[in-house]
Amino acid sequence: MAFAARLRAALPLPKDEGDAHPHLSRVALLFLVLALGGLGLAVVGRTPTAPERPTPALIGTEAARLPRGELPLIGDPIRDLTIWYAQRVSDANRAAVENLKGNFLTPIDPLTDQATTDLYGKMLVITIPLLTLGGLILGYLIMVARTSGESAYAVRSVTPRFVVGAVLSICGIFGVSVLAQFVIATDLAMVGVSVSPAQVGGAEQWPAGGGVFLVLQRGGFDPRIGEGPANWNSGAWLSSGLLAAVLMTFLQMMNAVLGAVERLLVLLGPICLAAYALPATQRLANLWLKLLSAVLAVRFGWAIVFILFSLQVPPHLNDAWVPLSVGDTNALIGLAVGAAALMLVLPPILVNLVLNSPGPLRVER
Repeated sequence: MAFAARLRAALPLPKDEGDAHPHLSRVALLFLVLALGGLGLAVVGRTPTAPERPTPALIGTEAARLPRGELPLIGDPIRDLTIWYAQRVSDANRAAVENLKGNFLTPIDPLTDQATTDLYGKMLVITIPLLTLGGLILGYLIMVARTSGESAYAVRSVTPRFVVGAVLSICGIFGVSVLAQFVIATDLAMVGVSVSPAQVGGAEQWPAGGGVFLVLQRGGFDPRIGEGPANWNSGAWLSSGLLAAVLMTFLQMMNAVLGAVERLLVLLGPICLAAYALPATQRLANLWLKLLSAVLAVRFGWAIVFILFSLQVPPHLNDAWVPLSVGDTNALIGLAVGAAALMLVLPPILVNLVLNSPGPLRVER
């Protein structure tokens, strides 16, 4: 009884029993509304869920498209940049070798080059009247010259050179063609003896028919392909391939210069060879012959370098003409870079040696 009295004193209960019923009914009604609302929301918003299943792993092409290391949304930018760079280097090397096809290791034959032949004919139209006028003047001097004396000696010494110069100026294109055919035939003979034509092709295909520059046409690097035998994939391509592309670009430039000089020498042949008639201008004929010999020497030297380096290629390839290992691929790239570098160094040396040598024609001092 004492405990009940204390509890009744601690709780603020209404003194009037009639006032307690409305208060309790409103509280109970509030809790009832909240309970019913929560139950309704739970029943309406709940959806049946299926039992969890394990997520299947990516297989086939999907797994290949998402290699490890890719970043969300942007993928693997380093790998993509490497592939793009390697492809550009491969394109540059293939284009460089293809552009050298047919006019790199062998000289231009003026009789088979239609443009050179047409221009040479126009040069003869200018040269022949000059030779005719010079012959008339020389004949007049011979007629009026005395049988003895310095003037007669000068006229008689000029006459043989004038005849030789006139013949050479008219037939000069045939002489250049003979020299070009001689160099081409010598190159073909060296290839037939040392390297099989099946490995490097014919003269019209050099150097794109195979040989030391074959790796520049087929090599490359792709990080998605493993390095190894029976493929041309090599990480050394990223550095050595770029160096080869630079060297081959310079070789294209040097070959274009040599081709232009070669055609210019053929066109100027009639005038330069006719200059042999006079003692004052016969040095011009000697210079023309020296320059032509220098161009032919460079072509011949390039052919020798190409053959020597191509001899080292077959041991690194199998019967299907693919590298035996990644080490062989790297060796082939090194051979191609070395051959291109030596071909770049060779022309200044040969041209300097030929121009500093005595001329083929005797010059009167």
